[in-house]
Amino acid sequence: MEMVYTPVWQDPGVTRSAHQFVQDEIWLMEQVESLGFDLCCSPEHHFDIDYSACPDNFMPLAWLAARTSRIKLCLAAVILPWNDPLRVAEKLAMLDHLSDGRCVAGFGRGLSKMEYAHFGIPMDESRGRFDEALPMVLGALRTGVIQGDGPFYRQVPTPVHPQPRASLADDFCSVGMSPDSATVAGQIGARLLSFITKPTADMMPLFNCYLDAFRAHHPHRTPHIIMDDFYLVRDSADEAFELGMKYTANYYRTVVRHYEFDGDHFAKTKGYTAYAEGAEQLRAAGIDAAAEAYVKCQLGVGSPSQILERLEERFAYLGAEISMAGCFFYGGMTRDEAHTSLKLFSSAVMPQARSMAAAHRQRADAA
Repeated sequence: MEMVYTPVWQDPGVTRSAHQFVQDEIWLMEQVESLGFDLCCSPEHHFDIDYSACPDNFMPLAWLAARTSRIKLCLAAVILPWNDPLRVAEKLAMLDHLSDGRCVAGFGRGLSKMEYAHFGIPMDESRGRFDEALPMVLGALRTGVIQGDGPFYRQVPTPVHPQPRASLADDFCSVGMSPDSATVAGQIGARLLSFITKPTADMMPLFNCYLDAFRAHHPHRTPHIIMDDFYLVRDSADEAFELGMKYTANYYRTVVRHYEFDGDHFAKTKGYTAYAEGAEQLRAAGIDAAAEAYVKCQLGVGSPSQILERLEERFAYLGAEISMAGCFFYGGMTRDEAHTSLKLFSSAVMPQARSMAAAHRQRADAA
């Protein structure tokens, strides 16, 4: 089990200067290696600092590479339809060598109608662009040459320099928040990265799409799911929930607004119909009830003992081949409030979680 830190890059209400916004995120990223985290996974988002703004996630990870010596640096994710495949392969190779082999590639196709609109790319093209770009990038990492002759990316055979480490293409992540994307992640042999939006039992249909596809296409390998939750850790469960209803619920509202989850465009957009049912449920429940349900399904909003109890339930569903990923700084909280959660998670949750994972793996191996 790996422990993963996810910077959110959010300033709801734009309460800080641009300089302070960046410095706060970088400062927290610099703390997590010494706190025992194994990966730092930075997202890519554009045009909306109220939700998330990290227009080039290679840049902060390159900074972190120079400030650390052990932690892995994960792109979570490069949104392939918004990036030229040649440039993606080049930047992955460069970051990997800068960090002495600590880069972990990660890919996604994007969900925001607004971000697609500002890039001038039809959202209907997302699946086609992703499916075309991904084998180009993975092929370039394996061979050092990128090429393509599809409808979106016509690329003459071109060398990638510096020469990529071929094993970059053997261990990578793919974001999956719909059955379609989870199935693709399994087919290509990626680790699935999913943000938790429902109780584990309700997430299992999505996870099973990934697990079934992975096992069918890669029978001699082990699938792995990185489960990304929002964290607000306090010794008092009541205090944690109260702060969660303030900050985690506030974050959820920015998600609904940014992705227009309360709208009806998913049902009309090619490749996104799986999101239409959730949007309809949100409209029926109302934003306040939906926000509270979102807070309650997060593994990380609670006391250390609560978090470990919920983790045990996840092991029961999925076994030990999962990783704990956490967003700690979001929703308008201060940097110090986020740091308090990080430190308590590191001291009171992380060691016990690793021991639990090891015990589950031993039992599975014995069986």
